Amino acid sequence: METKKRFFRVILIAFSVILFFASCENSNDVSEIEKTYIIASKQIDCQGVGPQKCFLIKENQQESWQNFYSAISGFEYEEGFEYEILVSEKEIENPPQDSSSIAYTLIKVISKVEKTSENLPN
Repeated sequence: METKKRFFRVILIAFSVILFFASCENSNDVSEIEKTYIIASKQIDCQGVGPQKCFLIKENQQESWQNFYSAISGFEYEEGFEYEILVSEKEIENPPQDSSSIAYTLIKVISKVEKTSENLPN
């Protein structure tokens, strides 16, 4: 009988330790998602923290272009080309003040077409 109790205690302790480490690992996870963006063939003057150039983007064939104020790590933009790209968005823990709380990283360029994008804002 004593052997069975000891065995169950050992199993319970081992299970608790495994749960503890698993929960620690999950608490450090930062959410990361992938999105497809269409990047317009020209950038636009915009105002973030200061004057800057913004990409014009659409997600999944939206109708209107949106200003995109952040950089996309690994993406080398060339004006005169419209891009479709796959991007990773990862939350930044404790971002600097006046900075984005999301880091954008290029996963791959799906297409790069020399053209003038349509319906751009003036």
